[in-house]
Amino acid sequence: IDDHIISTQDLLRFQTDTINIYEPEYIRNEMEKWYINYGIETILKKKFTLDLPHFTKAEIQEAYESGDMIICLPKGITRKQLSELFHMNTWAATNEFVMDKIEIEDFWFQTKISTVPEYLDKTASEIKAIFARENKLAMSLERYMVFVERMRSIYRKLPDQKYKTWLLNSKYENSAVLIAGQAPNQDFSVHAWMNNFHSPMVGGRYVIIPDHI
Repeated sequence: IDDHIISTQDLLRFQTDTINIYEPEYIRNEMEKWYINYGIETILKKKFTLDLPHFTKAEIQEAYESGDMIICLPKGITRKQLSELFHMNTWAATNEFVMDKIEIEDFWFQTKISTVPEYLDKTASEIKAIFARENKLAMSLERYMVFVERMRSIYRKLPDQKYKTWLLNSKYENSAVLIAGQAPNQDFSVHAWMNNFHSPMVGGRYVIIPDHI
C-alpha cells in the first residue's frame, strides 16, 4: 500500500475473496457476534461464546445451496431469556406447564429457509413418524424462537404469518403440544393443541444435525 502497488480497495477485495462463508469457524463467529449484538451477555450476565458447529464445510455449503440455514441455540439458555432477548412476549415463555427444552451443549442445527411450514394438515403424531423415518428432529419453542428471529433479522422475512408450526419438542401439561407463528399484528403467538388435531393451516419444520456427531 505504501509503495502504491496495491490500493486499500484492492486489499479489502482480496480479504473478501479469501473469506469462505461455509467454514465452520466463520459460521461460529458470525452467529456469536449476532447474539452479542442482541445483548445476550447482559441477559446472561457473563461473557458469551459458542462452540464450533459439528457441520463440516461441505455440509454447510450443501445446506445453504439447498435452501437451508444453519443456526445455533446456545447451551443453558431458557425460553424466558430468549423471549427477553428477542422481545417475543408470550405466555409460553414463563408458563409452568410448558416443558423446558434447555440444551446442555450449543445446539447447532439445519432447517429450511421458508416462510411456510411443510407437512400441512397433518397431526403431530403423523409428523413425528415422518421425522423418525427421515432421521430428522423436531422444533422446540426455544429452537423455533431462534429460527424466527434469524429469519426476521438476516433474511428480512417473517415466517408463519398465515400458517402455524407444530413445536413437537415442546409439550404443554404432558399431553398437548405447542404450535406457534405470528398473530395478525405480527406479535409472536403460541397455542397448545392436542396431538390428534390437524389443520391445513398448521404444518411442521424439521431440524437436522450431522450424523457424525
